[in-house]
Amino acid sequence: MDLVKRAGQLKPMLVKFAMSPLFDRERSEVIAESFPDGIVANEAMFSMVLDHFALQHRLESGITVGEASVAAHSELTEAERDMLLGWQDVVEGMFEVKGKDRDAAVLFNLLDELTYRAQSNLGPQALRKLKKGMIIIGRLVPIGEAWMVSGNLSAYPASARDEMLVAAAQQALSHPELAFRNPAKLAQAQDMVAEQRQAFVDLFGADLIVVPGIEVPDKVDEFNRHWAHLVRPDAEPPGPVPMDFPDDLLDADSVAIQFVEGEGMSFYPDYHLLDELFGNPALIARRRYRETLSGFLYDPDTSPEPLRQFAARDPAKANKVFTRLLKHKGFSWDADGEALLRELKPSYFDGTLFPRTVVLSEPLSKALRDARH
Repeated sequence: MDLVKRAGQLKPMLVKFAMSPLFDRERSEVIAESFPDGIVANEAMFSMVLDHFALQHRLESGITVGEASVAAHSELTEAERDMLLGWQDVVEGMFEVKGKDRDAAVLFNLLDELTYRAQSNLGPQALRKLKKGMIIIGRLVPIGEAWMVSGNLSAYPASARDEMLVAAAQQALSHPELAFRNPAKLAQAQDMVAEQRQAFVDLFGADLIVVPGIEVPDKVDEFNRHWAHLVRPDAEPPGPVPMDFPDDLLDADSVAIQFVEGEGMSFYPDYHLLDELFGNPALIARRRYRETLSGFLYDPDTSPEPLRQFAARDPAKANKVFTRLLKHKGFSWDADGEALLRELKPSYFDGTLFPRTVVLSEPLSKALRDARH
């Protein structure tokens, strides 16, 4: 099969399906969230929002539009289904054009420092405007062993490189997971998280501290300054790193800040309620305690580590707590606990979890580090 040619037929089919009335409500909600003022000033950005909706957005049913499209088109071959489903593996990045290779552009991603040979489902003519040294912002999806441009590209002249590198540095600091497609970058981040965890313990005396919610920003800033001093002892102390904390966290009577090994920094509002509950299982009869524990247990993004630690403190009391909460007579944490966590928090077990909070004093790319100085 000519993969690029077939992709040129499948992509319009997928886009048409995503724009169908079947998804009007959910698509409108995504657009409204992306453009809250109702004004679309950047066509390429609008294209990327729609592309994300078609390829990656999880519908209320739990599947993507691409998965729904595959299910709705039984005439697709196995190879075609695999291609469509493979488009969920999107590379978002800021790319420097290194040149051309026949009908493809050779793109170096400034965020993950990997090189991609990218073609267009619209044909080679769609890439003619790309010149060596230009910087482009866009999305790529896999086609066989190569890549294909997905959605519109935003292209900038080579003269804008320095300005774009600064923007890329900010993006890398805000979304370090974009660099983690590169295994070397992921390993570097994991090493950094291990070093930061030790720095957290050295600063606060333990890997977990409990403070009133209103004090969380100051504690995080204290750690950021401590880490920055370790990295650059002779540099001026950095200013506060802007971080948005939800109101419910800031308003909480207590918040545990934990630097979990292999994960990073996590925040647990109303931690004191769990501490009280696992000390006195009879409290599970009270609604507030049940709801707090349920939030910890059923939220797939909340680390399982606090529940492990509470259970390890007194397994017999943990058994009583979970027996009442789950209405599962005979529940045993030792026998059933890890299976329960694996079911409810799969990303912590299936290898898809990235370091949760890498407090970066510098981007992971040398080019981006240089751009910030």
